[in-house]
Amino acid sequence: RIMFEDQRIMFEDQRIMFEDQQSMLQGVMLDLYHPTSSLASSRALKSYRDNALVFYYGSKSETVYKCMVTGTECSKEALVAGHIYRQQWPKSMLARFNIGLHKPENIIIMQPQLEKAFDKWQWVVLPEGPD
Repeated sequence: RIMFEDQRIMFEDQRIMFEDQQSMLQGVMLDLYHPTSSLASSRALKSYRDNALVFYYGSKSETVYKCMVTGTECSKEALVAGHIYRQQWPKSMLARFNIGLHKPENIIIMQPQLEKAFDKWQWVVLPEGPD
């Protein structure tokens, strides 16, 4: 019984340490790369969202689409387009990665609350590599 209590305490200590590290890293990322939601005009947002809808779903005139993060079915109006490679990051890297900032390949269609969490570095997109 004592051993199980020691393990529980150890796991609790590790959880607290992980949460502290996560909070610290999130703060650093926010300092370096501020959220970008308000940088683009609504016309530009609609344009690259519509282009991404056509690219991923074949049409921008469907009544229901799936959030690319959760798979939840939503109306087009209930979804936003977020940049994977962020707008404020160095533009020189776009060419190196062969990415167009507003191109559909750099856009993820999601629900607004997920975009807010994404902008705050509460979750990230990790590309799959050849390995």
